[in-house]
Order: sequence, then C-alpha cells, then structure tokens
Amino acid sequence: MATKISVSVKGLIGLDEPARMRVELEAETGLPWRPQEIADIADEEAVLSGGIVEIILVAVVSKTAEMTVSAAVDAAKQVVERWRGERLDGLDTSVDTEPGPDSADQDD
Repeated sequence: MATKISVSVKGLIGLDEPARMRVELEAETGLPWRPQEIADIADEEAVLSGGIVEIILVAVVSKTAEMTVSAAVDAAKQVVERWRGERLDGLDTSVDTEPGPDSADQDD
C-alpha cells in the first residue's frame, strides 16, 4: 500500500506560485508532485475571489520508495514553513497523509 501526501496552501499568492512550490517540493522530497483540482475534493467548489487561491499538491510514496513517508512529510513541512515565512499575509497551510493507490499503479 502506498501513502498519499497532500500539501494545501490557501491565501494571497501569485499566479506562478503553484509551479514554484511544486518545484521546491520535488527538489526537497525527491518525489514527483502533481496539482490536485479543488473540484476533486468532496464538498468543495473551485472558487477564486479576492485574490485568495488554494494550491493543493499531492505525491504518492510507495512502500518501496527510498525515502520514508515520515522523511517526505518532514521535508514537505519544511517547504511549507519556508513559504509561510516569506509572506507578510498569513497563509493557511496543511500537510496531510492518507492511504494512497497501490504502488503498482504509480510505476511511471
């Protein structure tokens, strides 16, 4: 069984910030990250207003991955904390884990 790591950042951010965060997460964790559409999340709508944007990036760590799940989560949390520290306006952030798809489905 694999583990899915989700990083969510909500607040005032620029248009290029999701791509930049993805690059930073990939560099720090060594994992491929992909954006997750907000509409994919139950009971939430993809609404952008007043400059508030939500970024959701996910990565899947297979049970055979070189980096352990806890090390990947710790690295993702460091990236998120660095992002929070770079901004004057507060950002709502979270780094969560949940069981992910079988690792055989992720052999790209």
